[in-house]
Amino acid sequence: MPAAAIFDLDRTLLPGASGPALSAALRAAGVLGDRRLPGERALFGLFDLIGETFTAMSLARTAVRLAAGWDHAALRRAGIVAADALSSQIQPYVPALLASHRAEGRRLVLATTSPHELAEPIAAALGFDAVVATRYRVTDGRLDGTVDGPWVWGPGKLAAVRQWADGAGVDLAASWAYSDSVFDAPLLHAVAHPVAVNPDLRLCLLARVARWPVLHLDVPPGVPKVLGVEPQ
Repeated sequence: MPAAAIFDLDRTLLPGASGPALSAALRAAGVLGDRRLPGERALFGLFDLIGETFTAMSLARTAVRLAAGWDHAALRRAGIVAADALSSQIQPYVPALLASHRAEGRRLVLATTSPHELAEPIAAALGFDAVVATRYRVTDGRLDGTVDGPWVWGPGKLAAVRQWADGAGVDLAASWAYSDSVFDAPLLHAVAHPVAVNPDLRLCLLARVARWPVLHLDVPPGVPKVLGVEPQ
């Protein structure tokens, strides 16, 4: 069975949060109003600095209900708009890493908590083979405020990736996984080749104990960084 290379999006392929670009695209598509949510900029800044927190992801889970009534076609248009912005933000050493996995015959998979409609266009732009993302249920052309399938985060991300791998005939146990977040530890433990990318503090400690490689995709291979800073 073939193997896959599974990548998180925020703080992994991207240097920080995709949220600002996604929010701007949702506004441009008429899904969100012109006003920013209170504390939105601070929340994204905190994510860029320390990564995912349980509180922030709980708020993201709650946001599913707030999306009830969104036009599904407009959501898909927002994903296309966001892909243009996000493509320019991809970390500089991502393309070479993706190319190396392609050359070895591995399937490239983007696994993210973001809505599938927003994740699919950026995955297509980068040449990914599959997307595992949260699917919002659609009724009569509009989101109904519930999730269709697993919430793709933590153990839910592992469950969703397992489901995809079983359907695609991919050997998950022989695969690679790349993430910045300790909350992706279930997925990282499930593959043969876990890689911590720009890891948050807890994942950095876990990677050290488990002897997982640590990678920073904004610097050439072999250049060390400590808490995101080059010592030299």
